[in-house]
Amino acid sequence: MEKIGIYIHIPFCKKKCFYCDFTAFQNLESWIDSYFENLKKEIILYQKNMKVEVDSIYIGGGTPTYVDYHYIIELVEILKNFDLSHVKEFTIEANPNSLTLEKLKAYKSLGINRISLGVQSFDDKVLKKIGRDHNKEIVLKDIENIRKAGFKNLSLDMILNLPSGNFDSIKNDLEIIKKINPEHLSYYSLILEKGSHFYSLYKKNKLDLMDDDLERDIFSYIEKYLKDLGLNRYEISNFSKKGFESYHNKKYWSEGGYLAFGLGASGFLSNARYNNVKNFVKYEKLINEGKFPIEFREFISEDEREKEYIIFKLREVEGINLKEFENIFGHSLLEKYSEIVEKFYKEGFFEIDKNLRFTHKGFDLSNEFYIEII
Repeated sequence: MEKIGIYIHIPFCKKKCFYCDFTAFQNLESWIDSYFENLKKEIILYQKNMKVEVDSIYIGGGTPTYVDYHYIIELVEILKNFDLSHVKEFTIEANPNSLTLEKLKAYKSLGINRISLGVQSFDDKVLKKIGRDHNKEIVLKDIENIRKAGFKNLSLDMILNLPSGNFDSIKNDLEIIKKINPEHLSYYSLILEKGSHFYSLYKKNKLDLMDDDLERDIFSYIEKYLKDLGLNRYEISNFSKKGFESYHNKKYWSEGGYLAFGLGASGFLSNARYNNVKNFVKYEKLINEGKFPIEFREFISEDEREKEYIIFKLREVEGINLKEFENIFGHSLLEKYSEIVEKFYKEGFFEIDKNLRFTHKGFDLSNEFYIEII
């Protein structure tokens, strides 16, 4: 039986950040009770219609730790109707200023073994500029409590190229990261998504960001600094100590199957991609009619699946195992895509042995390759 992952979306936040375009809402406390009741019904609906083994769970948002922890306890009790005996990694996303030691101990007792903390920056000036409701002092206190509660797998989410951020700010962040000594770190570049406050500022030329060359130079510095700390880059934006690579996220990059529950959640199963509705009322209506709250579903053709596999696997530092690719798709990647691979190989984008992988230059300019292969 295929082992799959589970993603659960909790769309509530105390405050929506200026860069965020996720399905997340602030000041909707009156919806929390009914949302979790419907979420449990959705999970039960799937449990009645399929038998699966689960090996990873990821509770994301929004801010899952914003809600009272009894909601998470009740959720996990329902999840136990799946076979959870093979779960290797159980993550909950957290934002600073939404955690208490009591909450963290409750999460630990449920089998949650990984905390992904949305720090973004340790610079108070930057945090204020991006609409966060915490400061460095709060983050450090939360991390102290995470360790006190017994968590041995802490991931920090950081963002590069934030307004008011500069090289000195990044260097200071890295010094603090060194003292914290996390097991995993994600360092994303700021993406200006339609629907976010930052996107509207950018369109009005009111957002001061780094140029691309400076951002690449800073990221190279970050990569070297983190490597010296034992945090090795294993994916385009992710670093970890040995053995702490995100097992759940690797499903996304390797076309592994995962169920998705909750408002606006996206899943992938049996070569089909689907998205849930993003409207509370519509979500509740469909659930209470005994229907899956799916808004969009598409089956992936073999050609699409192959190209997606190439794109996602090349996000990982180890790249694509050429023999494995041939076993999956029945033909040689280097033969089918000889022209495009040869072109970018000559430009210094690739290393080729038993694997096809990006060089440092290839990672920096990967979009150039992706545009052509699509």
